[in-house]
Amino acid sequence: VYGLMSSLNLSQAQMDALRDTAREMGATTKFSASEAADAMGYMALAGWDDAQVIAGIPGVLNLAAAANMDLAKASDIVTDTMTPFGMAAERAGEAADVFAYAQANSNTTVEGLGEAMKYAAPTADAFGMTLQDTAAAMGVLANAGIKGSQGGTTLNAMLRDMKKNADNGRIAIGKTKVA
Repeated sequence: VYGLMSSLNLSQAQMDALRDTAREMGATTKFSASEAADAMGYMALAGWDDAQVIAGIPGVLNLAAAANMDLAKASDIVTDTMTPFGMAAERAGEAADVFAYAQANSNTTVEGLGEAMKYAAPTADAFGMTLQDTAAAMGVLANAGIKGSQGGTTLNAMLRDMKKNADNGRIAIGKTKVA
């Protein structure tokens, strides 16, 4: 990860701040400094600068701890999902909280939700849904046994079908129209 960070042309002060943050996370959480650095690497790969990485790592750490999962994997899921929703890096804590809430309140895992988001997030965002809306829909589908990539594919298809069948922004469901 140090090689990845150094390839970003960061100053020595920026590199020191990232290293110090990784060490602090290692000293104050159940994760090691090396694990924190790996998670920070995924944030850098997502295009986050040093300040965004430092601001975003605590929320991702909390998610990984709550979900009892690999920290780098949690970072990858959060950053991959934030991008289609156009969420700024500073909102990583919010995104992590959404994942933690969905996992705790439905029959899914963070990993399953992340897999579903790969398929559904871009379409959901284009449809005007937020990360919260999409996570809630994925939770409902998961409670019905439609999880992971199957859940994401299902929501994606539902949204595409609704858009395709809309007439001037209205969707007919039987004799009822939803605007």
